[in-house]
Amino acid sequence: MYLCDIHSHSKISPDCDIPLEDMVRAAISAGLREYCVTDHHDLLDYDGFPAPPFDWPAAKAQYRSVKAELGDKLTLRLGLELGSAPYDPQAAREALAQGGEELDYVLGSLHNWIGFHNNDLLDMTSYRGDEPLARRAMESTLDHTWTLVTRLADCYDSLAHISYPLRYIRKDGIDLSMADYEERVRAIFTEIARTDHALEVNVWAGRDLASWPPLLRWFKECGGKLVTVGADAHRPQDVARGIPQALDMIKAAGFGCVATFQRRRPILHRL
Repeated sequence: MYLCDIHSHSKISPDCDIPLEDMVRAAISAGLREYCVTDHHDLLDYDGFPAPPFDWPAAKAQYRSVKAELGDKLTLRLGLELGSAPYDPQAAREALAQGGEELDYVLGSLHNWIGFHNNDLLDMTSYRGDEPLARRAMESTLDHTWTLVTRLADCYDSLAHISYPLRYIRKDGIDLSMADYEERVRAIFTEIARTDHALEVNVWAGRDLASWPPLLRWFKECGGKLVTVGADAHRPQDVARGIPQALDMIKAAGFGCVATFQRRRPILHRL
């Protein structure tokens, strides 16, 4: 089993204050062979306003410093979690261009409700019990995910946490699942497969394992071949949490390999 965690954050992300060296130390302790830092660059901030440019100089300086100290203890990659690319495709592409040749991996994510209030979907706590509104949030996310995979294929390598809104919708006691949107999700998966992109199994630091077996089955049936894994850690204690279980699920779903990325090209590792 190739233990890897390629969705993780550091102090470059606005919702994390942990230096990369501490996260990498946790990755080594967890027995990982490969680790990728994917700090947030959402084009919209939590409150729905256009976000400032990504701090590439700080991100690269941190990465280079830690990598120089690692030796052969761990393969370290530099990634980016690019959020809300459909909101401003030009800004998204400019941010990726600034990553240059050191950029290994891009997660495509949607955290914000684009076109409604633009706030982070985490703000679903403001709509407790309002199922129609929760459904609108999920449908909007799928709409913009479709835009991402069909029109902005250059802006992601792996589709991050497709079920992101459900984290907060369910927390508010509203009973929705991905099965309610199977036809639309399968269309997205078919496009991901057709364009040789990857689907991320995001276990949310071990808190979301149950969602993935049916999604992996759908992805496989839609022709998907590339699967990545990420714990989405924002604290050292969450690095690699749930990753062994995720790899077992991927294998059980019929995938023979897990993917990591170097210079935005997939590398397959047998499970």
